[in-house]
Amino acid sequence: MKTNRNEHTAGAKDDIGWRHFPEFEQLLSSDEAPPLLGKVEKTCRQLNEVLQAGSDADKARAKAAMTAYGRSLDLLRLLTDARDKAA
Repeated sequence: MKTNRNEHTAGAKDDIGWRHFPEFEQLLSSDEAPPLLGKVEKTCRQLNEVLQAGSDADKARAKAAMTAYGRSLDLLRLLTDARDKAA
C-alpha cells in the first residue's frame, strides 16, 4: 500500500505534542546564560570576518547564516519571555 506523502507529514505534525526536546527544555529551564550563546557569539564574529574580507559567494553565505542565527536568538528570547510569563 502506497502512503500519501501529505498524509505522512500531517500525521507527523499531529504527533509533535508528545515529543520531548531535552536540549531546548534544559536551555529554557536554566536562569543562567547557556554556553550555547558563547558559541553563537564566536561563530558570529567569524562570520563577520567573512563579511568583511570574503568572496562575494562567501559573503552571501555568511549573511544568510547571520540572519539564521539572529532569528534563532529571537526565538530563544520569545520562548524565554513566554516561560517567564507562565512562571
